[in-house]
Amino acid sequence: MQQSRLAPKREAVQWFSTATLLLTPFVRVGGESLLRLDASTRTLYFFGAAVRIEEFYLVLLISLLFVFVFLFVTMLFGRVWCGWFCPQSTLTDFLEAMERRIKKGVKNRVVARVARHLAAAALAFLVASNLIWYFIPPAEYLQRLLALNLGAVAGITLVMVTTIVWVDLTYIRRYFCSAICPYGRIQLMAMDANTLTLEFDPDEACRCIGCNSCVRVCPTGVDIRNGFQVECINCGRCLDACRGVLNRLYQPGIMHYTFGRRAAGGGRPVNPRSLLLAAVIVVLSGMLAYATIHRSVATIKVSRGGDGGVRRLPDGGVVNFYTAYLENRSRVPALYGIRVAGVAGEKVELLGPTEKIKVEANENRRVDFMVRVTPAPSSPEKLKLRLLRNETPVAEAEMTLLVN
Repeated sequence: MQQSRLAPKREAVQWFSTATLLLTPFVRVGGESLLRLDASTRTLYFFGAAVRIEEFYLVLLISLLFVFVFLFVTMLFGRVWCGWFCPQSTLTDFLEAMERRIKKGVKNRVVARVARHLAAAALAFLVASNLIWYFIPPAEYLQRLLALNLGAVAGITLVMVTTIVWVDLTYIRRYFCSAICPYGRIQLMAMDANTLTLEFDPDEACRCIGCNSCVRVCPTGVDIRNGFQVECINCGRCLDACRGVLNRLYQPGIMHYTFGRRAAGGGRPVNPRSLLLAAVIVVLSGMLAYATIHRSVATIKVSRGGDGGVRRLPDGGVVNFYTAYLENRSRVPALYGIRVAGVAGEKVELLGPTEKIKVEANENRRVDFMVRVTPAPSSPEKLKLRLLRNETPVAEAEMTLLVN
């Protein structure tokens, strides 16, 4: 009885997830990266939207969504992330494959050792560069790197991350998964009897021939025959090894993935807990989508300008000085105008550059202006300032008119 191997499927998933991480910074939407945090402008470019620090509620929603997706995936699929998606496992697998090629093609031990270290350093440098690409566009990063003008923060980050990853790939590797990584311990709080695990079928234990193939191929040194262990990363190597041996005896393998046994209270991945988490994820996704779609395309903020003083005029009017900050959140330049709502019985005028104010895409612009009210009201009043784009109001702000 021939059974398929999981290794090609796992490798395909690893290649896909790696390509996604590497290529995402190169994908551009509306002239900006698909996903990038611009520290200088404190703006998160997220799938075509520019989220500034003032819109922290969107970042909060994204963070909450990530947390609940993490809990949902962990509760349902256990450490499948570790064995199939995690960059630590993927990098180690890739480096080990490179080392096998080096060992096969290079006979000189010293040269082979140097080649292995260079391979680890190259991978570490790529990982560090990929991290920086989520803050500095790849093309700009390359230009600044070649010009040795990367900047202190980016330069220190590049050196530190490269060094840490190189040490990890050279001296730590799988030990990180079994003893250091906190995810394996965190999963214990999220998983239950219905969580997907890799199991040595106790009902078929009598067919085990004691070849120890499953132990030899385990990257974290787990003997799956001893039952569930937190070090197991659900990679399926033991499953492939067992199938490879028993297939030659025309028998199916003994290991398999399972959502638990019904006799032990498991076997029900669709249960109240998973449905509740799924519902929370759907609600948060809907809230994030709604907030992103209906977010204002522009904002205006007003503060008192000049020295904050008030000028009384001979005709009985009063003049206040203000400073407005306009923000264009769209991906194209736009022209804006400022209007102020009048007060009953009073003439309100805006003085200054309040028409055809050009603001570049995802940029801010400061505008200083004056408000003249005739006659002056007897007490301070609230005025409403409107920001118009193509004569359509897109945002508004409130300001106080002082009289003395």
